[in-house]
Amino acid sequence: SLGSVAGGGSVSFTVDATDATSYAKQSGTFPGGVTINSSTGVISGTESGATTTTVYTFTIRATDAEAQTADREFTITISFGLEQGMLFC
Repeated sequence: SLGSVAGGGSVSFTVDATDATSYAKQSGTFPGGVTINSSTGVISGTESGATTTTVYTFTIRATDAEAQTADREFTITISFGLEQGMLFC
């Protein structure tokens, strides 16, 4: 898991692979409003679309200068409600 972000919040995670020169989402779904920078591996954006706590699962493919690839599955959780809420005591 890359982590959890509150619904409508700012997403910013970085995936890294040794000697990778590019990154791409191979399969699965990013949260709405989120993309990957193909050069840096930064997954970012402002989440849009989720209305309940949702786990997004996707596979990132890293490619090196010799066109060798490696795939890895990741998740991002978009949270709503008490999971991200505050409580006054």
